[in-house]
Amino acid sequence: MSSIEEGCSVGAAESGVDGLAVGAARFARATARLDECAAFYREIVGLTQLFAFSDHAGYSGFVFGLPGPRAQLELVRRDDAPAPPPVDPEDAVVLYLRGGFEALRERLADHGVAEVIPDNPYWVAAGAFAVLDPEGWMLIVVPPDSDADAVRIEKFTGDREEIAWSFRMAEDSEPLLAGYIGRGRVWVARNASGDVVGHIQAAPETDESTWEIVNTAVVRPLRGSGVGRRMIDTVVAAATAAGVRRLEVATATADAGNLRFYQRCGFRMTRIVPDVFTAAAGYEDVVMVDGIRMLDQVWFAREL
Repeated sequence: MSSIEEGCSVGAAESGVDGLAVGAARFARATARLDECAAFYREIVGLTQLFAFSDHAGYSGFVFGLPGPRAQLELVRRDDAPAPPPVDPEDAVVLYLRGGFEALRERLADHGVAEVIPDNPYWVAAGAFAVLDPEGWMLIVVPPDSDADAVRIEKFTGDREEIAWSFRMAEDSEPLLAGYIGRGRVWVARNASGDVVGHIQAAPETDESTWEIVNTAVVRPLRGSGVGRRMIDTVVAAATAAGVRRLEVATATADAGNLRFYQRCGFRMTRIVPDVFTAAAGYEDVVMVDGIRMLDQVWFAREL
């Protein structure tokens, strides 16, 4: 079970060597797919378009603020220019956000923009995600400093009854919870004060080549902050190290948030089991989620 905004502004330097004072900076990049790239950064990413120009001495382009005019991204094309050289894996635009990190991540996913893993491990360690723009340049998005940054994920070895409240955030059936709370491994998310703010439980199936994510939850104030994805990544790493080939997880068909979340984490739907969340299984007679009656269960799988 499982229950743009702003970029980083590059400020003007007050002073430099021999009194150098930079008032603004613009990064100009040639592209053969000008309109597509401009639409990507303007309409999907959400950067502010400062201005556009057409046939200016044979050049056309768009200029975006990062987020304002003191730091700019220019996409430019010369009418008779040859195609730009192939994109290097290290060619990237990096946005350091002050807000809207998860909203941007969702918007990109909603537009079918798949995430990629940068070659440089620094960005993964920083909690960033990356996508490719229409020409193959990498856009790396770094999250803002927040309470989620202080959260650590660690294996839990204590009495699970002590954190049963966290399991109950994702499980409404006491008989079912009692039957599986002791299974497999559990990791918890702890904040800077050491308090548990979430958990994830994974247990092997019969042949141990498959693990099931049995129960996972995050406290409401940190939902959407990336903590849930970090816990999924922790299980993926542990399963991979153990030689596991497949992860499975189930949720209610009525829970649209979970359906979106697991697919963004690389899981794909495999089957639907009808009439799982019923009174016979220990649930209330009628449970509603976002106006939809919770009855059926959908299973997801991710190959490792």
